[in-house]
Amino acid sequence: MRRAALLATLATAACGVEKMPPIVMQRQGAAAAVKRVAILPAECGTTVCKGVDALVAADLAFRGYDVVDLDRLAAIERRRTEVQVSVQDTSGPAMTTTSTRTVTVTGAMLSDVDVWSLRAELAAMGVDGLVRVRTAELEGWPERVEAMVRVTRTADASLVWSTLCEIEVSVLDLANENAERAVRCALAGAAR
Repeated sequence: MRRAALLATLATAACGVEKMPPIVMQRQGAAAAVKRVAILPAECGTTVCKGVDALVAADLAFRGYDVVDLDRLAAIERRRTEVQVSVQDTSGPAMTTTSTRTVTVTGAMLSDVDVWSLRAELAAMGVDGLVRVRTAELEGWPERVEAMVRVTRTADASLVWSTLCEIEVSVLDLANENAERAVRCALAGAAR
């Protein structure tokens, strides 16, 4: 009985342990103004990554950066095919008409192409900076999540600024909540 009470007390006390403060690291590159940036899509392709990209885009836009959406730009000439089929049925007492319309767009988007090989095109669009966002869950105890936001110049890939934040998370938190908190922490520590 005593042992069970002691274990319950220890388990309750362990739940109340305060988390470590975030670890934030910043790097500042050579001074140069970057005004128009493109956010490279996160590599995982899940909704978590798309949400993190949108969070970074909103924060950078709030800071005064002009954020270019790569998904809206065509890498090469894209083809749009529109097919409309109408069928008239006159076999019955009343004539009926049915119509279907299919639109197909083919061709690569700019986010599908190697961005470094498109420096001239990006410069022609006025994009002078590229933003990369990465998140990772770190194994070990206590569980931690790390996020990095890095801005580089398009012309020579030199660093403008970079910030990394590592936070302790609960095992009960969802992965997307942890990634979002880590990215918000990294953005809070970013160069202004």
